[in-house]
Amino acid sequence: MYRFFELFDLPNVPAAGPLFAAAADKRIRVTPPPKAFLEEKMLFALFHNRNLAETWRQQLGESFRRTLEALLPQTWVVDPAPLPPHAAFPGLDLTDWHQLKELSQKERSLILKISGFSEQAWGARGVWLGSDLRSDEWAGAVDQAIDGFDKSPRILQRYHHPARVKAEWFDFELGQAQPMQGRVRLCPYYFVHGEFETAKVKLGGVLATICPADKKIIHGMRDAILAPCALGQAQTK
Repeated sequence: MYRFFELFDLPNVPAAGPLFAAAADKRIRVTPPPKAFLEEKMLFALFHNRNLAETWRQQLGESFRRTLEALLPQTWVVDPAPLPPHAAFPGLDLTDWHQLKELSQKERSLILKISGFSEQAWGARGVWLGSDLRSDEWAGAVDQAIDGFDKSPRILQRYHHPARVKAEWFDFELGQAQPMQGRVRLCPYYFVHGEFETAKVKLGGVLATICPADKKIIHGMRDAILAPCALGQAQTK
């Protein structure tokens, strides 16, 4: 069974208890496994933490570690714990998270989002794009992040503009396909086959979510196109 619900939402999923019980009795297999830490976006920040570099190298291997290093964006945990006077957050040149509120609109091309266990941690409900907000709105989001660390930690990442793609959707009222300029998000689905030492991870498929081009934050929405991607070899000229 593919678990398409998140663990913070368990009170709203009546079937979760029986499903997990069946998995514990080895009557079914559930993927992704119900491990809370897998749903925390703070893992991105922990991966780039210099104190853990050797641990990641030992656990992942040097080649795989370098691959992830190139793929996973630099991430900061908005932890209000004070820094020493001579210290700064790496890559940001900030010494206090309150200084985020003082950045210009151009400087705050940053994404602030809830890390994990929260009813806002899905879709775009817990996501704020600094360059798309007024100064007071951005300051309010930063204050929420600082004040909410103990309950719902937030992370900070740089915003990268997604490329435009050409797509089509079928208009059932007109009975014909309609062109659309959009921005795409790719969601791969992986499955683990085998037991323990023989287990291997295989890519089961990729879902493309194509949102209208005027949407800056890509997520599942009523106006989006959902389409499976064909898995094949890329052709080069």
